[in-house]
Amino acid sequence: MKHPGQSLILVALMLPVLVVFVLVVVEVAERRLEVAMIEDALQHATRSAVQSLDYAALAANNQSLRAEGDCVAVTLAEGGACQEVLAVADRFLRTNLSGVRGLAEPIDQIAARVRWTVLPNGGTCSFHSGQAQSAGSPLLCAEVQPLMRGIVGWGHYRPWIHAGDTLDVVRGS
Repeated sequence: MKHPGQSLILVALMLPVLVVFVLVVVEVAERRLEVAMIEDALQHATRSAVQSLDYAALAANNQSLRAEGDCVAVTLAEGGACQEVLAVADRFLRTNLSGVRGLAEPIDQIAARVRWTVLPNGGTCSFHSGQAQSAGSPLLCAEVQPLMRGIVGWGHYRPWIHAGDTLDVVRGS
């Protein structure tokens, strides 16, 4: 039987479900956007830093980074032979992270935890996810797991972010 106001009860029961659904969609979309922003920041830092050529080697028709040897999974503090390249990468990363939303920790802490791999003569970078990137030319890779928060505030999350870039091979004419 129909009674006046009967549909109002159904709407009242459905409204909370719809609100939760909308909030979940907004949260998932924001988290994806935040991860993409950090990926971009890390990718741009590796791309810019890999361009730090050893110009003396370039003059001798050889491409190489300003690094004395390979550095695998090192932080900026333990850069050693790769300190000059890592300083450039770190500076670009900090600049790029300044516009990223959703960071739940200071940029300095994130930048200090980035694990850099510098391969001045090429090689293979392995990432936590099991992926690898190889190149025959100078290669710079980075990986970090930042602490992030979504827009709705349903807790923190820690995605693995990785990037790698190589120097484009110069072909003689």
